[in-house]
Amino acid sequence: MTRIVGVEHESKWALDRASAAVNPMRWLDSPPVRANLTGLTETVTATQGIVYLDDAERSLTTAGHSLRVAANQGRLAGIGWIGVKQTVVWEGRRDALEISERIEPGELSAVLTAGEVLPLRHLRSLGLVRGPLETVGVTSQRRIKRFGELDGGHPCVFSVDLVEFRGPDGDITPIGEYACLEVEVNESSLTCLEALDDFCAAVDAWIGSPRESRTKAQLAVAAADAARPGR
Repeated sequence: MTRIVGVEHESKWALDRASAAVNPMRWLDSPPVRANLTGLTETVTATQGIVYLDDAERSLTTAGHSLRVAANQGRLAGIGWIGVKQTVVWEGRRDALEISERIEPGELSAVLTAGEVLPLRHLRSLGLVRGPLETVGVTSQRRIKRFGELDGGHPCVFSVDLVEFRGPDGDITPIGEYACLEVEVNESSLTCLEALDDFCAAVDAWIGSPRESRTKAQLAVAAADAARPGR
C-alpha cells in the first residue's frame, strides 16, 4: 500500500506526562474502556519521529490543518509517510479528511521540490498553503495503543501518546513535552459516530477535564516559537 485516502474522527485529552509514562494502562484499561468497548487487544507500542511543515504564514497550522512527515523508528525504520489532515470541523471531536502517501525518508527533499505527491497536490489545489514549505515543528512520539470495538461493532483505536517537542533546526534536545489520551475511528456512519460520542462522554466524566482543543502541529509550533532565541 502506497497511498491512503480516508477520514478520521478523533477526540483527545491532555494528560500529566509523568503519570502517563509510568502507568499508561490507567487510561488504556479505564472504567470507560471496560464499560464501552469489546474485543480489546493487548497494547502495541510504536515510536515515530514527525516533522510538521507549513508556509511562512503558518496557513495550515492556524486553520487547524496539518502537513506532516512521519518516519518510523525501531523495527519499522525506513518506512515514512507524508500526510495531510484537513480539519473540517472540531467541536470536541475533530472530523478530518486524511491523505497519506508512502515515501522513503531520504527522498523527502526531492518529494517536496517536485510537489507531485497527492497530499501536496491536494493542499495546493485548494489554496490551503501558499509559497515554499518549511519545517515549523518536530516531535518524537511514543504511542502505546489498543484496538477495540464500540457499541455496534465499530472498530476504534485508542492510545496514550508520549510526546517530546524538538526545534526545527535539527537539534535533538527536547524543548518541551506533552501527553494525551486519543481515540479515533475511520468510519463516518451515524451509528459509528454516535457510539464514539457516547464513549467520549464517558471518558469526559471519568477524567473530569475538557478535551484538547489544539492539534499536535499547533502544540509543536508553539513549543518551537517559545524556544526561539529572543522570545
